[in-house]
Amino acid sequence: MTTPAPALAQTSPALDLPPGVPSLNSFYLYVSTGCNLACRHCWITPRFVRGRPSAGEVIDLELLRQAVTEAKPLGLRHVSLTGGEPLLHPRFVEIVDLLGQEGLDLSLETNGTLLTPALAAHIVTNTRIANISISLDGADVATHDGFRSVPGAFFAAQRAMDYLAQAGFSRLQVIMSVHHGNRPQIEAVAALAAAHGAFSFKLNPVIRAGRGKGMHERGEGLDFQAHLELANWVYGDFQKRAPLKVLLEMPPALCSLDAFRQQIIQTGCGIEHNLGILGSGEFALCGIGRSVPELTFGRLGQDRVRDVWLHNPTLLALRPALQDFRRYPGVCADCIHAVQCRTGCVANNYLESGVLLSPIGLCSQAERLGLFPATRRRSARAQ
Repeated sequence: MTTPAPALAQTSPALDLPPGVPSLNSFYLYVSTGCNLACRHCWITPRFVRGRPSAGEVIDLELLRQAVTEAKPLGLRHVSLTGGEPLLHPRFVEIVDLLGQEGLDLSLETNGTLLTPALAAHIVTNTRIANISISLDGADVATHDGFRSVPGAFFAAQRAMDYLAQAGFSRLQVIMSVHHGNRPQIEAVAALAAAHGAFSFKLNPVIRAGRGKGMHERGEGLDFQAHLELANWVYGDFQKRAPLKVLLEMPPALCSLDAFRQQIIQTGCGIEHNLGILGSGEFALCGIGRSVPELTFGRLGQDRVRDVWLHNPTLLALRPALQDFRRYPGVCADCIHAVQCRTGCVANNYLESGVLLSPIGLCSQAERLGLFPATRRRSARAQ
């Protein structure tokens, strides 16, 4: 799943928005519909591309330019570049240069295999890319390349990290997709990330979506108990001796006070201020639009950003529902963290339950098992 954009200010009076409509702060830009790796867990399941994708499989630069022009009066100030693999786009440098010239802050998610020393230097000296995430899913060739399904991915990812470090880039995050097969290697991967210049290390347990669904069906994904054990270990012993900052997405209701004090919890996705643009040119809630057509909202060159943002019925229904936290479904309505968590990632919710606003899967399981902490319930505190 994509990394959430940085928290941004609410709608400014200078923006061209009707009352009550939130600002469009960020595009989730899925630059390509393809990827040069075939990762076993990918929730978006891009088409496997061994070389450069053909025309029509990547974002059209001129249509993107028009979308930015239309979105800036609505509040656009940040773009998250992801994919597929964004570096597959034959005009990737032109894209980041264009977005930077428009004054937009950028973040990039990549597998790193296509990064070159020249591109790393260009990113540092000529672009507004402030944060880069590179995936590393094992501490050895067999684990990482076996998971990514392409030989050479392990060393290519590490070379990419070195190129960035040599160019002077300091905001590199390494992301590890955790499953039972690589769980024992977390400490070794963290050490590798630190050795190659990363400042943070993010653990993303494989979710039940896309190819990851099959991993869970085969017992490779972490179940509820394994997920909780991972969180307790990360927030406890591991974080104290890790060589860099460790992050783990986890419902705040299931986290210890130590986790809050360490500020290593990430919750919510700020979806009411973001809009996805798929490599196909479709507007979408986010990357979920790749596999859920009902969560696409039109297309670049055919629909204006303003019309989508102001009038799409899915967005219009979602916004007030997100604000009305006391009417959230299930255990969320009784949770003291509802305002902060906002039911977590609504795309994950939809993939698990068919509903955008529903309790995070871990919270639902905790509720069913009688393990949802009473101290995190409003009703218990009111007694």
